[in-house]
Amino acid sequence: MAPKLERVVSPGKGNGLRAAVRLRRGELVYSAEPLACCVSSKLCEDVCHHCFTRQEKLLRCSQCKTARYCNASCQLSPSKGRSEELYTLEEHESHLSSMSEQKKQGLSQLAAMLEVYLQQEAEGRASLPSSCRDPLSLIAKVTCNCFTISDGELQEVGVGLYPSLSLLNHDCRPNCVMVFEGTTLHLRAVREINPEEELTISYIGTLLLTDERRVQLEEQYHFTCLCQRCESKDDDALMLAGDEAAWIKLKEALPGLEALKAECDWRSLSERCCRLLSAVGGDVPDENLYKLRMTDMALDACIHLGDWEEALRYGRTTLPAYRRYFPDPHPVHGVQLMRVGKLQHYLEHTQDALDTFKQAYQILKLTHGGDHPLTTDLLMKLEECRCVTDE
Repeated sequence: MAPKLERVVSPGKGNGLRAAVRLRRGELVYSAEPLACCVSSKLCEDVCHHCFTRQEKLLRCSQCKTARYCNASCQLSPSKGRSEELYTLEEHESHLSSMSEQKKQGLSQLAAMLEVYLQQEAEGRASLPSSCRDPLSLIAKVTCNCFTISDGELQEVGVGLYPSLSLLNHDCRPNCVMVFEGTTLHLRAVREINPEEELTISYIGTLLLTDERRVQLEEQYHFTCLCQRCESKDDDALMLAGDEAAWIKLKEALPGLEALKAECDWRSLSERCCRLLSAVGGDVPDENLYKLRMTDMALDACIHLGDWEEALRYGRTTLPAYRRYFPDPHPVHGVQLMRVGKLQHYLEHTQDALDTFKQAYQILKLTHGGDHPLTTDLLMKLEECRCVTDE
């Protein structure tokens, strides 16, 4: 373990990690490989099961008929999982006593399936740490401590177990962020961090109202968040700004729109978003949480439909809200700027694209680092724009 980190007991939170030295904003604090990982079931045909890279053509495993690989090298490469120095799988808490009976029942069904598998594998149970040989406890520990693995643009591709980084406690305005490069997890500081200051990340997406964040954290991670942002409810008033009778209609429409998005019915999604957003007009500001969510869905739909001008209009509308809700460098804000910049670049709004790409780079160089594939792709786009504007 790098000397930048040290394990500590955090008051009221249990185990945690703190800085052993002063950390600069954008500094790479730690990188980790997963102890175990798997590709999301909905992407099992589109993502390599070893390196987690998206490819148009993947080779299917001839034995299991399920796993896909870039090439023979990926198929034959062993797992990169290794032992963790600060926190082991055995030390994880299962939180079974805090779970609802319904959740425990669901986990018990998975545990029964695992039990059958372990019985079939002669050394399956023996290879597990002694404290993890109870299938129910093991599955509960994994469920509470896995991280969602995302690509550079923050789209989910799988899940992984990174035991030492499970020591990191949550804050709704954290001083660190996590990004992935394949299955490698990079932890970076997004603010200046003093020695002995606790390192925090956000366990959930933070574009939520305080009560929604707290409920999600209680249900999934079994604690009540008492961070400064939750205690002050700083952003709630802005997230609910505008005429309530108007934004309630947007809120009520969102589940149906999410269903259309899940079905990839982009035409219906685009048309419904357009009607609803036009109906509320200026009665609901762009920073309203429900209007922002709907605008983002409209942006996605237009991109899939190739309606670039309309996509750019929606994308530009979201940027002031993203700037307001992500005051620290954050991957979500950087990626949104990059999406808008790409639309401007494609539509030959070159100077606008250059300005937007510069803003994106100021964020992504801190959250992703200069060597991340997404950052290098952004630098190429920047150079293309500069070449055109210099002519």
